[in-house]
Amino acid sequence: MKHIFVFLQFLCITVLSYFGDVLAFDILIVVQVLALILGIWAMRSVGENNWSVYPVPNEGSTISTLGAYRYVRHPMYLALLLFFTVVAFRANGPFSWTVYGVLWITLATKILVEEHKIVQKHTEYTPYKRVTKKRLIPFVW
Repeated sequence: MKHIFVFLQFLCITVLSYFGDVLAFDILIVVQVLALILGIWAMRSVGENNWSVYPVPNEGSTISTLGAYRYVRHPMYLALLLFFTVVAFRANGPFSWTVYGVLWITLATKILVEEHKIVQKHTEYTPYKRVTKKRLIPFVW
């Protein structure tokens, strides 16, 4: 099952990249730069052994509550979605928005599966969820 999430995620990214302008020097690049900064901040905040493309915790992983993880529980996914919102917007067609929707559904489902697995492995995740209430979007979800 974990391979299906990763396959769908990368398929959507590839399709969006093919049909949309990944990088264009327009006003929307500001959002993409902010998404890249958020992604880098999240990667630095989470630590070396705590991230993976698969929705299962790594062996020897820990829970990060620092940096970007103080605000949302999945800032790397947020950065990815922000970056590719711009790509879908530039492609601006029903097909690109459908692919972007599939990416959203894939990542939202992946988050739910990942959190279920993390709770099983790390008892400290439940108290963390009480403090950092939102999974992906501050003040929303």
